[in-house]
Amino acid sequence: MVMLRVCLIYARKMCLFFYKKMLVYALKAVFLAVVPVFLLTGGPPLFFPSKVEAGAKAVGTVQPAYFQQLEEYSAGVEQYKKEQERLEREKALEEALIQHTVQPGETLTHIAHIYSTDLESLISSNGIEDPNLIFPGQVLDLLSIPGTIHVVCRGDTLQSIAERYQSRPQIISDFNLLEEPLHPVPGEKLVIPGGVLPLEERKAIKSVLLASRHGLRKPSSSTPSFDWPIRGRISSYYGWREGGFHHGIDIAVPLGSTIRAAAAGVVQETGTKQGYGLMLTVEHSGGWKTLYAHCSSLLVKEEQKVSRGQPIALIGETGNATGPHLHLEIIQGEERFDPLQFLSGNGE
Repeated sequence: MVMLRVCLIYARKMCLFFYKKMLVYALKAVFLAVVPVFLLTGGPPLFFPSKVEAGAKAVGTVQPAYFQQLEEYSAGVEQYKKEQERLEREKALEEALIQHTVQPGETLTHIAHIYSTDLESLISSNGIEDPNLIFPGQVLDLLSIPGTIHVVCRGDTLQSIAERYQSRPQIISDFNLLEEPLHPVPGEKLVIPGGVLPLEERKAIKSVLLASRHGLRKPSSSTPSFDWPIRGRISSYYGWREGGFHHGIDIAVPLGSTIRAAAAGVVQETGTKQGYGLMLTVEHSGGWKTLYAHCSSLLVKEEQKVSRGQPIALIGETGNATGPHLHLEIIQGEERFDPLQFLSGNGE
């Protein structure tokens, strides 16, 4: 019995010995199989798939499917972003460039007032040669953003257009969604965001701006004739200027010069008014009024009748004035019009 137990213990030890030997041989075999692959690929394939893929690329083998799918997804995201950006630019361009159909009785100054744009840009953008001649039904291009519109001429380049309006080619190209190659087409209209008209062009336009600087025209039969209340240089015209809309004209003359009634009427109001300083208004026939502001002293009283050319005040610089001048307004009802429409002759 004892002998049998000894034999079983010995047999068990021998089994464990041979099991360990076999395990060692198996591990050696795996090691010998893995080492060449490790040396060829730069790392164990199971734990460093990126290096295997790099090795596969080096020998020209096909990339794994998941890597290809990742590249396609990234490309799709980039394409979607580009499409969204283009849609936003198309919307911005559409909202910036608007059109107005001229209605009976409208003038350029009135239209510029409606859209809060300056008269010079409106004239330039539409190639208007005579600011006094616009017709009902005529379609005008305007901008809802600061800037101007340029009609491409033969020989124009993005660089020359950008220099003309103090802008940059890339800004013009991006805003107008120009495709490569970036060659503007003659006759094409380009929006120049923030573009500024050249000084010489502004001067040329101002030289022909006469009756175009007023609001809605009234029938001539009800419009009185007005004389210049004083002769001098026009230092500020009717229309938009920095700080807001200027509802009259400023005539610069020496301090203390005599202001005369533009037409016969009755003095309606006298006194000091915010911004206007010392001022007076004269009521004329047909509900028309003239307003004289920034005076140094008044020579008439309320309800006093005055004749055409009668002295009514002296030039001053009261109120919001940077120097001695007369601020003149011509009014009917709630409407204030450009005095240049109604004053006869030249004021200088």
